Amino acid sequence: MCDLHDLGFTGLPWTYDNQQFGRRNIRVRLDRVVASPSWSNLFEGARVVHLVSPCSDHCPILLKVIPDNAVDRKTRIARYEIMWEREESMGEVILDAWENGPPRSDLGSVACALRNIMSFLQEWSREKLGSVRKQLEVLRAQLVDLQGRSDDESWQQVKDAAEAMNEMLYREEMMWLQRSRITWLKEGDKNTKYFHQKAVWRSRKNRIRRLKADNDQWCDDPVQMAAMATDFFKALYTRDANVTPEHLVLLMKLRRFL
Repeated sequence: MCDLHDLGFTGLPWTYDNQQFGRRNIRVRLDRVVASPSWSNLFEGARVVHLVSPCSDHCPILLKVIPDNAVDRKTRIARYEIMWEREESMGEVILDAWENGPPRSDLGSVACALRNIMSFLQEWSREKLGSVRKQLEVLRAQLVDLQGRSDDESWQQVKDAAEAMNEMLYREEMMWLQRSRITWLKEGDKNTKYFHQKAVWRSRKNRIRRLKADNDQWCDDPVQMAAMATDFFKALYTRDANVTPEHLVLLMKLRRFL
């Protein structure tokens, strides 16, 4: 009646697993994604992926509308990740970077030393921790492979892989929680989609789309906007030749004797 068709899927051939052993195990594809021909023509690259979950007997279903290679890669901002604190070796990395960093004789050198620590942490994170998203993909692939088996040894491996995946899910939650700046939600909610939406909303809200020039004309060109911002702050922090500090000092001295 609605002319809907199944979009198909990749991943596990089922969406429900009662997680029982032997002949009591039931695996069936209960859920599916359907669309009309006009929708499929609009989103030709759409595909459906059956994910795995260590906490549920139902598989999460991911609908990818935009191909992965179509996502713009932006310059990553170096930020302190609270999920790093899950690693015991983090303190040693900070101490080593601080002791072996440049001398700290003034505030400028202290700022340089702090940037050096951040560089050490970024490198340590890439080598030891890697990407949370990539590790989740690897663990999901392992669960897909292990859940497709039925021997006793695989059941224990499934349990170990599920525990590792839970840890990665917790770290992913902390990552999005930090970006969303929502501190009133408990970390155990695992509402990663909500955190992601709040982080995206905040990024859009803080984005400067245009600036007003001195001639009251609006400018939306990124290069010109960058030049305007640089000129503004240069003028803001440049000494005003019309201000005579001696007059201010004299007034402050007189005030002390009043």
